[in-house]
Amino acid sequence: MNPVVAQVLTIVGVLLGSVATFVFTSAAERTRWRRAQAARWDDKRLLAYSEYGEAVKQMVRLCRRIAETKGLLSTGRDVDLDSSLDALAEAETVRAARWETVLLLGEPATIAAARAWSEQVWGLEQILRDSHPEASSFLDAYRRAMRLRNEFYDRARLDLGISSGPLPALTWKSLQPMPPAGKPQLPEAEGGQGDRPTG
Repeated sequence: MNPVVAQVLTIVGVLLGSVATFVFTSAAERTRWRRAQAARWDDKRLLAYSEYGEAVKQMVRLCRRIAETKGLLSTGRDVDLDSSLDALAEAETVRAARWETVLLLGEPATIAAARAWSEQVWGLEQILRDSHPEASSFLDAYRRAMRLRNEFYDRARLDLGISSGPLPALTWKSLQPMPPAGKPQLPEAEGGQGDRPTG
């Protein structure tokens, strides 16, 4: 073989090898970068969803304490209504701040579920701010809030790729109105055995 042709073929082979190595290395680096970015945003979404859930849950806890004090539920202990309503307003401020991060990082379906849950909790607050709230109205609204909470967490878990299965069904063991003085409490209206759902 002509020495010049041999040298040209050698150079072409080296160049092709270099190009192939560059393409392979670039593709691997891009894949690694995408994975790192996906993990980074998953971590941030996890934090956003958990902080938002905690903020709304704090509002629900306060609503439950107020409802117990107003005799709408038969569990818990009395709290000071004025300070609890003030705390509820402060909790809403925290929730609103957490909401912005959910809007920035969340998937649309999860954002919609988060919005539905918080709007239902606002409904709880409106019922409790009534001078004479009805126990049945509060109980219905509370049950719906708990179902919407589960829907939010189901959507968040799906978004984060958590595949361990759906959340357990809610039960309402102690979610009953306060019985009138001297009368026994009514039996369960819905659900089976289990701990009370916490807001």
